Amino acid sequence: MKKVHKLIDSTWIELVDANTKEVVNTIDDYKLPNILKGYMLDIHEHSRFEYDSVKKYSVLIARALISGQDENVDTSPVVAAFTDDVIITKSDSRYRVKQQSSCNKFDVIFSILQRINKPYMNKLDEINEDVEHLQGLRRSVNNKQLNEIAILKNDLVYLKSSTAANIMAINQLQKSSDNFVVPITFNNHQDQHIDDVVVEYKECKYMFDVNDEIVSQIEDTYSNIINNNLNETMKILTIWSLILAIPPIISGFYGMNVGLPFANSSWSWLFTVFITFVIIYLMIHYLRKHHDL
Repeated sequence: MKKVHKLIDSTWIELVDANTKEVVNTIDDYKLPNILKGYMLDIHEHSRFEYDSVKKYSVLIARALISGQDENVDTSPVVAAFTDDVIITKSDSRYRVKQQSSCNKFDVIFSILQRINKPYMNKLDEINEDVEHLQGLRRSVNNKQLNEIAILKNDLVYLKSSTAANIMAINQLQKSSDNFVVPITFNNHQDQHIDDVVVEYKECKYMFDVNDEIVSQIEDTYSNIINNNLNETMKILTIWSLILAIPPIISGFYGMNVGLPFANSSWSWLFTVFITFVIIYLMIHYLRKHHDL
């Protein structure tokens, strides 16, 4: 979908869920550099801000969340390309912003950036709930919880890298107003607006970092619990293997044709049972005293 808006300083061409033909025709109609077609059609573009002093255009790319709730994290680029009198934005329909006749192209860009950050904050709330849920399950660790932790850590890696790259791109745009080579200037209102955007993104990035540390601590705790449970299990199995090894040894000796005490007596089997229990008792007593059984 293509919509054209008139701003106070430029014409805004809004491309929402646009196909390849709409992007190509728009770039050609407004006689913009062909390289912008690649920027807008490549789903793997990373976040950044660029200014071409030869062809006189600027482009800002930010990664926006496109995954829904309870889905693995997935992002796509939102592109804003602009010259002195034209701005073209390409985004998903969920990142549309209301157009106001009294705003200029930078107001539009900052509003889009704020809109991009909202799904990250929603994802942050979802992750906080998942972290609290995992913290309450430390006594019942199983493969399901371990799988949830692995998925959560992978999501946090993507979220942290995406927000960090977006912050870098916004900082590049913000500092461009101090670069005499780049013809970009912000008024006081726009300076405040972009400062607010940077603060929101940094807060989001900080919370992702905190959650990543918490999840790592939970993972370490789970690993310790699993190791302790494994050690207890191996200890029990070792003790039982030692206990069950004693009766065959005693009965094996008395099954041989050798002169052992009470071997020819009618109640020799009682004697072997007695010796077996005595040896088992002594072994358990030794393990309790010297090996913290």
